[in-house]
Amino acid sequence: MGLDRIVGSFVVEVGFRQAWPFLGLADNRPAVARETRLYIDSTWTITTATAVAGGADEGLAWLTAAIAMNGETIHTARVDDGVLALTTISGIELVVSNEPQPYTAGEPWRLSGWRDAAY
Repeated sequence: MGLDRIVGSFVVEVGFRQAWPFLGLADNRPAVARETRLYIDSTWTITTATAVAGGADEGLAWLTAAIAMNGETIHTARVDDGVLALTTISGIELVVSNEPQPYTAGEPWRLSGWRDAAY
């Protein structure tokens, strides 16, 4: 799953790929950086000073809330009963449900494989 590798990485992009909101993460290694994407196909909540919640199909809500995570370093990453929780060093928290959307073809959330960054 690679959650242990997410801790210490930082958010380099937020966006949508077709119907899936995603976070792009890069590790912070001094050698060639590696990147992965967290794809979301479930409900999510991002908590900063206030909480914003939405589903995988709510693009504007996702982009508006997730931009606060751009450039942030992941401090903790955990899964409890399939629920993913990421917290940044500054205290922003992303929680992704373990319940897939009714039209979900796969998992409620997934990480792509790590690959060399193409800077």
